[in-house]
Amino acid sequence: MSKELSIKGILLEKLNRLLNPNFDTKFIWGLFSTGVFLIGYQRLVKLASSLEILSGNTYVKLSLTSGADAVFIAIGAVMVLASIFLFFWRVLSQSPKRKKTYKSLAKAAKVIRPLMDENRRIFTAFGPNSESGNTGELRHDYEVWEGLKKSKIAPNNDEILGILNSVNNFSESEKPIVDKMKSHIEAFKEHCENPMFDYSQNQFPLSFADLIFEYSKSKRNNVSKYSEWLKLKLSGYSDVVDSVHVYGSSLYGEESEDVDVVIKNSFENINDVREFSEFIRSLKSDFYSEFSLALHLKVFSNIESESYKKFMGKIHRSERVI
Repeated sequence: MSKELSIKGILLEKLNRLLNPNFDTKFIWGLFSTGVFLIGYQRLVKLASSLEILSGNTYVKLSLTSGADAVFIAIGAVMVLASIFLFFWRVLSQSPKRKKTYKSLAKAAKVIRPLMDENRRIFTAFGPNSESGNTGELRHDYEVWEGLKKSKIAPNNDEILGILNSVNNFSESEKPIVDKMKSHIEAFKEHCENPMFDYSQNQFPLSFADLIFEYSKSKRNNVSKYSEWLKLKLSGYSDVVDSVHVYGSSLYGEESEDVDVVIKNSFENINDVREFSEFIRSLKSDFYSEFSLALHLKVFSNIESESYKKFMGKIHRSERVI
């Protein structure tokens, strides 16, 4: 049935194109021609009324009058103006749109920021559990994550890349960070198309996020409140918590969904790591109850010291709270 309908639709479309090609062009010219005719109607009447026929002894003079000349002229003028409007509207709609450019990355930041926020929301909600030290089961169905990577994150990345390519100038400090972001976008897209492609050397550069947050920041932040709360909650682990850093959007007062925190502890025993991960779960729940924001944690034990150093090296800016 669907095949028959499809064939029928194709035939109807072909018939329409055959019988009525360039309908919009014909309509516009028809509207214009009719309008011109109506405007010139009075002239035609006067021309016809001036005709005289002489044939032998026969003399005939045509005399035509019209009391509706003003109405026809008004209608004709409207039709001509409408046709001119439609013509220019069609030309403008068919012409390629001019590519928007930005003087600097700071000017483009407010356009990039929503796309990054959307990607971040998807990764946090559906992405693989990347928190070190978490011995629980993975939180999400990987099929959902794989689908969203292709349908949401990759297209958002393409938009970000297009915006970056439209920036006229980058500063010397911005250029290497922007280059890392471009490489990440290209590598991530390749990974989406070919899951066997390893893009681990081109992970999302946190330094790029810091730049965008910096350029779109609010005047104040709430880091001091988060800091005091974390100090109180972690006071029972003060002997094993080496450091706690806040990073990301909250440094700039731009946290809309979560607060980024990295914790380094001195645990070397796997059982201690598991016990601490249980505490981290309750910490997240309490944080949300207190601030109505998710606590996005990266936790590293002493066993993962090298990974911790590498991670901190990726962060453009952070603030130590413990």
